[in-house]
Amino acid sequence: MDELSQEWFELRDHRRRLFSRAVWVPVYGTILPLERGRYPEVGHVEETLAVGSAVIFNDKREKAEQLDWHYWSLDNTTPYLDGDGQYFEAESFYDDPDGRLGLRLVLTRYLNSAHPRHVFINQDFVMAYGLLEEGDYWLRPEEGYEQVVRLTRKEDGTVVFVEIRAEYLKDYLAARNAALRLYYYRQRRAILQHDPKFDWPEDFSLVSEPNERLEVRCHEIDASGDFPGTTWAVFKAWRTDVDADEEVPDFSGHDDEATKTETTKGVRGDEGGRFLVTGEMWRGEWIEAAEKSWRIGYGEPDEAIMVQLDGGGGRVDLKTLNYEEVGKYLWFKPEVINDLLSRRGATITWYTHDTGGVSPSPDWLLHFGVNKLGLVNAYAYDVARRPLWERRIWGAHNCRPDGGVSAELMKAQMACEPAATKSPEFLIHHALGWIGQVFQEKFDIALFRDHHEVEELSSRIHRFRATDESGLRSLAKDLVKISIERINKKSLIEALGEGKSDQGTLKLLQRLLSKYTDEDYAYRRMSPLFGAYDLRGADAHLSSSDVNECYNRVGVDRSVPLTKQAEQLIQKVADAFGITGSELRTYVPDEQSRMDGDGLGR
Repeated sequence: MDELSQEWFELRDHRRRLFSRAVWVPVYGTILPLERGRYPEVGHVEETLAVGSAVIFNDKREKAEQLDWHYWSLDNTTPYLDGDGQYFEAESFYDDPDGRLGLRLVLTRYLNSAHPRHVFINQDFVMAYGLLEEGDYWLRPEEGYEQVVRLTRKEDGTVVFVEIRAEYLKDYLAARNAALRLYYYRQRRAILQHDPKFDWPEDFSLVSEPNERLEVRCHEIDASGDFPGTTWAVFKAWRTDVDADEEVPDFSGHDDEATKTETTKGVRGDEGGRFLVTGEMWRGEWIEAAEKSWRIGYGEPDEAIMVQLDGGGGRVDLKTLNYEEVGKYLWFKPEVINDLLSRRGATITWYTHDTGGVSPSPDWLLHFGVNKLGLVNAYAYDVARRPLWERRIWGAHNCRPDGGVSAELMKAQMACEPAATKSPEFLIHHALGWIGQVFQEKFDIALFRDHHEVEELSSRIHRFRATDESGLRSLAKDLVKISIERINKKSLIEALGEGKSDQGTLKLLQRLLSKYTDEDYAYRRMSPLFGAYDLRGADAHLSSSDVNECYNRVGVDRSVPLTKQAEQLIQKVADAFGITGSELRTYVPDEQSRMDGDGLGR
């Protein structure tokens, strides 16, 4: 549909659309989706949407149908006392002798011209879903911080438009045994140089129905925005008995003899030359409730999530596995961990080399394991009893069984024999802390510089990053950032007792280790770090053979699944730093430490 066409002014696109089918439902406010040029200059184009709404109890719908536009306007929702002393709450909508029709989801209060209008989301709605306000959104932490309410503001911060996600709105309506009555006004207008001569009725009315009205107009206007030839009048009235010297003047009463009046009339110029074209629609619409409120109640929708339990290809509904004695395991692609961790508040922790806990929210970790093929295993009951939104994530990554169940997971859960192992993800942070501690003790200086991204980088160091080749290389880059790139070159030079050096940090660390062991050993120990460091530019600078050589130097077996390669990459880097720290602690004598502290090596 072309802008400024007859169909555009007749709002044909919006007439086809219903908010009852939308993902987001506006419940309050006025916005200008389109605004160009200034009124009444030629070229001005503007579109307006103004919305009013209320939750109407089902037994009051007939009464609400009879209310026209001004009942749904944006007036203050202020509590008040009537003449009989009856109190009416701020949220109440249209109180009458038969009781209120419903309630407002958005409450507003005008204070004075020094303050913007205050806009509040109904606290019952906020409490019902445990919403958290952040910026222009109200979020539901229980469902991965999903956006439930979103606000639109003016530049001064005033909230001018409020929308609610339809899924939650309809759930709330079901709980309140109600429906939402939505009344809204749309307008499109433009100032054109010439009369478009659209074929419109003389009475301006295109649609006139109980819940919808559409009017279209085209008028010639002048440069002020009025109709050409518009008359005007000014009436002036004043007292003639004003005495400025009187200390306590009294103008009570109606003394016509002391009053004079004056009227001035005129006609605006009759020049036109521009045309105001408008299309306006008023519509009342019902947003019906969901069949049942699942979120405020303690149930959930009857949604089937099918998963594979065995190699035969058969699938079962996940909710049928929701009993502790199910005795079955499920298999998932490693991408499931990344999907879970992509949610705000997600967390992962490691218990052993191949087992840990993961959750897309800060609480209630799910015990998982990694099998020999790098697939993720979890006990079926543990997955089946998660909230629906989380089960959807697990179900999306379910795969057929392969590679057996993670040995460490099965021993921990079924034989009560947790493995006495540590994951590379745990060891890398332990190793960096260890060598940093040793360096501080032996040389009285810090090996690593502080970095504002350390916490964020730490959360990204895990084997599941390597779901493809680029993910493996990205993991290598982050490993380098959190370890090698944080090494303070000046600290190594000082520990070596040198004034300056053109060598890089890894070469200096190798020299420091060889000073207290031997050169061949130091070279072998540092080799994984050099290999990881060279992988930084693998995407842009290295050939495939060079890349493989880098992985060989690290000690990564390129024939195993990518998640296993990532596991080896993290382990080798952790070993290099951890063992180097132990060697320095063993072979750097305390006497040397004291000499360095006296300044001989500074």
